[in-house]
Amino acid sequence: MRILDEDRDTTVDNVLILFTKEEAIQLISSLEDLIADETKGNHHHINNNDYSKELTIALYNEKNIDDWFSERCKRLIQYDK
Repeated sequence: MRILDEDRDTTVDNVLILFTKEEAIQLISSLEDLIADETKGNHHHINNNDYSKELTIALYNEKNIDDWFSERCKRLIQYDK
């Protein structure tokens, strides 16, 4: 697991995320999509009702790092920094 605070461009080791039921359902659905077909897309966005907050989730492995991720994300995945 890798966590990046994109606003501050820094890694994070501990996060608390609180969901509404609707947001949790959206997260479950997005995770199921990612797991079902890794070739369909590498990430999903989970938003609150007014889109003022966003959680981006992605699957990574050794095969897709170069194809799908930015240089910043590659560094985070490879070195956890």
